Amino acid sequence: MKKSLVIFITSSSFFLSYFSRLAWSIVSTYSSLRPTTMEDSVIYSLFFLGYVLVQIPAGFVSDKVKPSSIAFISLIGLSASSFVSAVSNSIFIEYISSFFMGISAGWIYPITIKILSIAFKNKNEQAVAIGYYSLAWPLSIVLAGIILPRISIEFGWRYSYYMISILSLIYSFSYLIYLKDIQNKGTKVKFIIVKDRNVIIISLAGFLFFLSYWSITLYAYKYFISLGISSYTSGYLYSLLALAGLPATIIAGYVIRKIGVKISLVLFEFLYGVLTMLLSIFFRPDLLAFIATLMGFVRFVITPANSTAVSFVGKEKAGSVSGFANFFWQSSGIFSPIISQYIILNLSYKDLWIFSGLIIIISSILYYVFLKI
Repeated sequence: MKKSLVIFITSSSFFLSYFSRLAWSIVSTYSSLRPTTMEDSVIYSLFFLGYVLVQIPAGFVSDKVKPSSIAFISLIGLSASSFVSAVSNSIFIEYISSFFMGISAGWIYPITIKILSIAFKNKNEQAVAIGYYSLAWPLSIVLAGIILPRISIEFGWRYSYYMISILSLIYSFSYLIYLKDIQNKGTKVKFIIVKDRNVIIISLAGFLFFLSYWSITLYAYKYFISLGISSYTSGYLYSLLALAGLPATIIAGYVIRKIGVKISLVLFEFLYGVLTMLLSIFFRPDLLAFIATLMGFVRFVITPANSTAVSFVGKEKAGSVSGFANFFWQSSGIFSPIISQYIILNLSYKDLWIFSGLIIIISSILYYVFLKI
């Protein structure tokens, strides 16, 4: 089997799991259901609640069961829940579909990281492979900002979810056709990983980073709109938050290999925290475009650095460790919308960006002081 095909299928799956959670942050602006800020926050939080509930089980199952079978089932679930979201006629149905969308998407990251750890045994080769795999993350943001406003305006917001549903269904069968022969060794897995200092630090520092990152991802588009910037321009600015991440993600594997995973996390998280605070200072579209572009580049060195750290620490238990760490990373998504909407409603977007930047800098300090790789 060609290893490039393994990367393509796993990365496409990761793309869909991420794109599905981004969709509401944009299409809700155009939704005929007219959600309030509070309802938006509940929908985001329910997705992440469902997502984190399956992280640890997904990690342990991926080390014991055939990964392709789990990936197939999770993508079928993502397809079904996206379809329900598309046809819903009430916010309550959106609550339910968002929760089950999170449950379905939650299996994909641990399973795909496990598949990559099986297909790429050499650490250096693995770091580069994860770099290419992680292209899915910035690409999903770029395409969300470009495609979703246009689909919502020209065809209707529901068609965004129809598209996700169809693509998830198509990719689910790729695991049964192309990746059915990938098997793990059925490693005997214990909860001993929770005693590993590096796993705990990666989980805690990652929680803080993502607590702020979800605020940026879920509210940046609405922030640009609030500044009086047009819908399409706001969409392009949103895309710039990840556009430079496309080359950055590819370069990241080589950067991590050169300076080490710890230094990569410390340096690029600190820079991302500073850039986040700059959003509270500059308001012109051209300056915001420049800041967003830099944020996109820096952010998507952090993504493969996180995944590589998990892979290095986990070794043959990469699925379990990625599920454990990702449980904490994504649980931040439950709290982030609640904290963000409180700051927006009672203070301002400016205060949200300052708060978020400081939290990210604290995360980088934790990595610097405590992570031993």
